[in-house]
Amino acid sequence: MDLRTVMLLLAVGSFLFGLLLLVFKFNKDNPHEVPFWIAAKLLQAAGSLMLYFRTIHFESFTVLANTVLLLGFAYEAWAVRILAGRLVKRWMHITTSAGIVLACLISLFLASHYRTGLVFFLQSVFFLLPGMFLFRKSEKISSLRSLLAICYCGAGIVFLIGSFVCFSSPEYVLNLEKGALFAIIPFVSYCIFLISVFILLMLAKERSEMQALQIQKNLEKSKIQFQIIVETALEGILIFDNQYRITFANNKMASVLGYTVDEMLGRPYYSFFPESDMQIYKQQESLRKKGKDSVYECCLLRKDGQKHWFLVSAKAILDESGRFEGSFGMLTDINQRKEMELQLEESNRQLTELSNKDSLTGIANRRLFDATLEQEYSRLRRTKSRLSVILFDLDFFKAYNDYYGHVMGDECLRRIGGVLNDCITRSIDLAARYGGEEFACILPDTDLEPAVKIAEKIRQRIMDLKIEHKKSPVSEYVTASFGVTTVQYSPETSLEDIIATADKLLYKAKTSGRNRIEYGEYKA
Repeated sequence: MDLRTVMLLLAVGSFLFGLLLLVFKFNKDNPHEVPFWIAAKLLQAAGSLMLYFRTIHFESFTVLANTVLLLGFAYEAWAVRILAGRLVKRWMHITTSAGIVLACLISLFLASHYRTGLVFFLQSVFFLLPGMFLFRKSEKISSLRSLLAICYCGAGIVFLIGSFVCFSSPEYVLNLEKGALFAIIPFVSYCIFLISVFILLMLAKERSEMQALQIQKNLEKSKIQFQIIVETALEGILIFDNQYRITFANNKMASVLGYTVDEMLGRPYYSFFPESDMQIYKQQESLRKKGKDSVYECCLLRKDGQKHWFLVSAKAILDESGRFEGSFGMLTDINQRKEMELQLEESNRQLTELSNKDSLTGIANRRLFDATLEQEYSRLRRTKSRLSVILFDLDFFKAYNDYYGHVMGDECLRRIGGVLNDCITRSIDLAARYGGEEFACILPDTDLEPAVKIAEKIRQRIMDLKIEHKKSPVSEYVTASFGVTTVQYSPETSLEDIIATADKLLYKAKTSGRNRIEYGEYKA
């Protein structure tokens, strides 16, 4: 087999092998790639093909072919180094590549036998290097590695001898095809190619299996570490499937809710929600199925039926296609904090209520009356409705206090507050103690006639109490005088104007004989 035929076979074989490696690299089921290997085979294919087409004379095209071929051998050496379990630093292969290019450029200026000797010498180096990488100490030295190392070293020695012959016997180079040594070189090149292809594939498979085994070990280790972290976590952890059934619960989560882990597995998440909070569950389930994460507060039912508050950090679990596979939740116990917050809210509510309530009568005080009147009058601007105000006070109440005493006076005021609670029943209406023995009512969306009827009802109920009042010249029982006015919104009308109008009507009721109602619409 002559040299040109060997070059053609090497070119075709290297190219096909490079394509095979590309298939391995882009295999979806089991992608596999050894750095430098594909580049090495494609460079060797290109270099061998260029040598096949070279002329007899050693010219620049041959130098280019040798450069490409040597780069291919260097990259194969780095691939073997990686298969042997060692790293190739970036500077190492860049420096080597630059050295090959420089050496081949220099060879243009050398005599032909020196040029050939230099190329053979470099080839011997890049055959000996893989042998050294494979022979070096390793955790596992297989028979395949040893065989491949021997082949590389044998080929390296053949090329090294060839380079010595070229350097020492120029006339031998001129009869290249007649020399016995140079008849061996094509055969050695072809044999090393065939042997290395098979063995390197076996080594790559071995490397892939070892990597897979190492990955599996790492996964097992990570799984153990994850379980330790999860089981010792201070937070509760839940994992759900796509039907929102619990597939995992750590001990912390189970113990807080009063269950065992086995009792929680398989239960639907909604079964832990109180009926009043099902809207929260439905909203969160909808978000997770859309692939959205969230942080929210909720209360879950313990095994004993008690509610327990949690801060939930929830994350959707999606498959490669983006379909919902389940959810992961980390639950922080905030029950103590939430109970304190609820107690504080209730305390604030009670405090607000007390600050707006008259302590003696139990109805609203002057402060709430003023705020409500301002709010309702502002609302008239939007609704174009009407607002009625009732102002009344007890007749001759100072005389009542002087005769019966303040204890009885306070009791009388309390009973008047009860009458107002009974008569003012709409949620939008307000009855208040305006000051001393004076009371007031705000009736939103109420015309004058219905307001007068309510005032008359209050007047009659006060008389029905039959609270004795011997010092009253009007009646033997406690009575009250009323002023009622109705107003529509007007920029020229102030709250003081409204109260002043009701007060004038009240004064008119007093001067007209008391225990009566005076009324009228406010005119701006």
